[in-house]
Amino acid sequence: MRESYGISPSIEHYACLIDMLGRAGKFSEVECLIEDMELTPNVLIWENVLGACRIHGNVELGEKAAEKLFEMDPETDSNSVLLANLYAAKGRWDDASRVRASMSSKGVKKEPGCSWVEVDAQVHVFLSKDASHPRLSDIHQKLEELGDAVTEAGYESDAKHTLHNISGKERVDNLLRHSERLALGLALINKGSAAGKIRIFKNLRICGDCHECIKVVSGTMDREIIVRDRNRFHHFHHGVCSCKDYW
Repeated sequence: MRESYGISPSIEHYACLIDMLGRAGKFSEVECLIEDMELTPNVLIWENVLGACRIHGNVELGEKAAEKLFEMDPETDSNSVLLANLYAAKGRWDDASRVRASMSSKGVKKEPGCSWVEVDAQVHVFLSKDASHPRLSDIHQKLEELGDAVTEAGYESDAKHTLHNISGKERVDNLLRHSERLALGLALINKGSAAGKIRIFKNLRICGDCHECIKVVSGTMDREIIVRDRNRFHHFHHGVCSCKDYW
């Protein structure tokens, strides 16, 4: 950049490069780049590192990134949740529990997941395990039907997307009650949504298991489903997502 354009790299340039290397799983290059940076790594840098470690299951570097983030931004819950997810994905439930206990002792509360969808010009809001919607029984029935269909198509619920070491049936029931899944169920049972795109919004990062399920639903039902989460738009169609399973 300096030689060709006379531009000194900013922290944003470094963050983009680290994100790109992290996506490719090139963690040795990520670490070398951080060590050689002329600027002090900030929250953005370490968030990119932790996110890549979660995707690729790099616990050692993920722990280092999380510790840096806890020092710089101790009140942000998402960093602790990502680390706990990383531990859970490796079956390290004691470590995942330790992270949750640390959050509690520090007074850091996990922001409740919330999703909303517009149906017949009315916005419907769901929390995880929401039991307040008047069509809840219909939604659960639709989700159970979907569960059978996507299972036949190859989908299988994944324990690494839960923060608690729970039994298989309890895990499946828990995942079915995620807010984005409830919003999808309502959209699918609504006759006015029988055609066209389904648009769902979520205040947090979409759950990995819900992401996989919605991806399969878009293929088996031939529907376009758009989910806007905290990080980006996910455009599901024909069984694939625009994020290429990295977010």
